Amino acid sequence: MATSYSNLKKLSEKHGEAEFKADISPEVLEEYVLGELVHYAEELALPGFRKGKVPHHLVREHVGEVRLLEGAADEALRDAMQEIAEHEKLDVLGRPELTVVAIAPKAPLEFKIRYALVPEVSLPDYRKLAKEVASKKEEAAVKDEEIDEAVGRIREMTGIGMPAKEGDALPPLTDADVKKFGPFENVAAFRAEIAKNLSQEKEMVAKDRTRDAMIKEIVAKAKVKVPEMLVKQEFEGFTEERDRRIAEAGLSMEEYLKQMKKTAEDLEKEERGLIEEDIKTSLVIRAIKEKEALDPSEREVQIGIARLKLRYPERDEPSLRRTAEAQLIQEKLFAMLEGADAEHPSGGEISAPKEV
Repeated sequence: MATSYSNLKKLSEKHGEAEFKADISPEVLEEYVLGELVHYAEELALPGFRKGKVPHHLVREHVGEVRLLEGAADEALRDAMQEIAEHEKLDVLGRPELTVVAIAPKAPLEFKIRYALVPEVSLPDYRKLAKEVASKKEEAAVKDEEIDEAVGRIREMTGIGMPAKEGDALPPLTDADVKKFGPFENVAAFRAEIAKNLSQEKEMVAKDRTRDAMIKEIVAKAKVKVPEMLVKQEFEGFTEERDRRIAEAGLSMEEYLKQMKKTAEDLEKEERGLIEEDIKTSLVIRAIKEKEALDPSEREVQIGIARLKLRYPERDEPSLRRTAEAQLIQEKLFAMLEGADAEHPSGGEISAPKEV
């Protein structure tokens, strides 16, 4: 199979990165230039010629060789990057870093390209670690003071059972009062319902905290070298977004650092550490997913997309698919870690994935 590049040479492969050098011949590049000419010809209108009818030699003169060459080079390099990764069977993470070494009319386009590769992940006994974390259950009992606070907030919001005059003592809640909140027979039944809701909320929060603790413990015990190239790319994107938010808040970087009580160096070290930890977590989850075969079926994904579409009708299909797949993998992962489906780690079909 013909490729857009030639003279491929591997320069290095270390620290989770692989670098290559190659070129694109003048003949191949000219094919991409012709593609650019067709593109411009479809939109260009010149005196004496209708739109789309301008001869290519006039299009070339009007657009200019440099502009055509730059556009052709972009397309050719995009194809070459993908072809090299496929030909070399690279498991790539993030965006490749491209360096143009030489570009000129009627000469080979020389370039270097560096890829971040999926590193080897040494997983701990994640089932055992998850079981140990889950054994440390949080207390979900609801105290009388918590019920009192919740009842007080409800009374303040609704005005039911409040004193007639501001500043007067809060009168005891009566059976007649609680009937205004709903079908409650008496105060005891109302408080019991409040206690039930508070207990469910506590259980949900405790479950989320336990799941977070499971993943953190597994990631902490896993061994993986995160490619620095990937950390750098993520850090650049993160800082762009952070600086935009700071500017929108009307702050300078100096003012922001003062508020955070950090130096620029401390802030960068902290942010890079968080980014590296996030990447490591993604790599560990990916490794577990592959080992346990947690990929959802197409039927599960389609059901997930349909449910998400009802809630997010403005989102496009690829975005909905990514979200649905991520949800399903997460639920299958925790079902396995929590022992809900220990004999069948791939998980059964999930007809109602958790919404985002």
